[in-house]
Amino acid sequence: MRKAWVLAWFFLGCAPPAALRVDLEPLPEVSDEDWPMFRDDVERSGFAEGTTVGDHVEALWHVPLFNTTEYGAVKGSPSVVGDLLYCGTDTGRFVAMRIADGTVVWQVQFDRTSQGVHGSPAIVGDVVYIGAYDGTVYALERMTGLLLWRHQLGYQVGSSPAVVPRWGMLFSSHERSDAGGGYVVALDARTGKEVWQHETAAHPHSSVAVDVAQHRLFVGDNLGIIYAFDAMTGAALWRRELERTNGKADIKTTPTVIPEKNLVVFGAWSGKVYALDATTGKTVWEHPTGGRIMGSTAYLAALRVVYVGNPGGYLRAIDVDTGRDRWSFRAGGQINSSPAVSGDGHAVVFGASDGKLYAVRASDGEKLWDFQVGGQVSGSPTLAKNRIYVTSRKGELWALTTHD
Repeated sequence: MRKAWVLAWFFLGCAPPAALRVDLEPLPEVSDEDWPMFRDDVERSGFAEGTTVGDHVEALWHVPLFNTTEYGAVKGSPSVVGDLLYCGTDTGRFVAMRIADGTVVWQVQFDRTSQGVHGSPAIVGDVVYIGAYDGTVYALERMTGLLLWRHQLGYQVGSSPAVVPRWGMLFSSHERSDAGGGYVVALDARTGKEVWQHETAAHPHSSVAVDVAQHRLFVGDNLGIIYAFDAMTGAALWRRELERTNGKADIKTTPTVIPEKNLVVFGAWSGKVYALDATTGKTVWEHPTGGRIMGSTAYLAALRVVYVGNPGGYLRAIDVDTGRDRWSFRAGGQINSSPAVSGDGHAVVFGASDGKLYAVRASDGEKLWDFQVGGQVSGSPTLAKNRIYVTSRKGELWALTTHD
């Protein structure tokens, strides 16, 4: 009976609301453990605070048919809170599972599209937020999957939402299927009402990154343009179009904001990693890595290092101050996965097209271990305590544990 009630709410018609200003209330204060999202925080640092990665790894469980489609890819990363894991699939199925053994606690089916859910959920306390390719952002009750609200723009959502509890705001990027453009939107996280929206020139496959202290947010699009907006009003602060001397310069990746350096860092299809001044958009440094970069950057403040993978199979550690290589590690296949950095600063974890998940030492790139998951790994691994959760393009979901 409860499942039927949930699905009935999902398929009720809902006209897109007009843009408006609302009085926003902060969300209840939560700890970092109760506030996971894609790339671990609103700055999209890829630094998983409170986690450890040891020198040895073993499988706990895996679900071989987690995403049962001909294509099979699960592009989004799981998010973990307490004893539950949350993840979407290409079919539009969104699932909550027990981290103990992978059993399903609840699941909901969004409107079926050819691409389903590509993003990762953001969770704040008892609420799960997720966007889907049916053009809708959903807020669900975390323990039951009951619908709290939905905001339907009619534009595809392939990105992962960012939620700032102290502002009571959610930020999301949307793709327009007709003209190839897109939008960045700000929603009231309590109600789903629109606060503002701003158009982008091309599809923003990139998710939004937020500099909370400066009230700024950043996003890239498929024309190689990165935008900076005022988070409260949506006003454009600056935009920077990358040079396309070597072909396309699409920004498919999500930027990393480094507030203490006043930098926004990201990779692009130009084959370069860029560090821009977050206030002006001017170049601080560029680092050529080669190939169309699909994975987002990660940052370890303790070592002042930016990590990024490239299609040539290299994971690179770049000095954040100079833009120069610290070290590089060669995997056995292309790296389209976004690296994750353990909270103890010991390891960087990422996947590759050879079907392996790798862990290397953060300080010097020495390999700690690799683990074969049986299919290409293009999504970002999720670190939670001493565990790692990762999906493969065969449609599998794996839970691993690490130890010294």
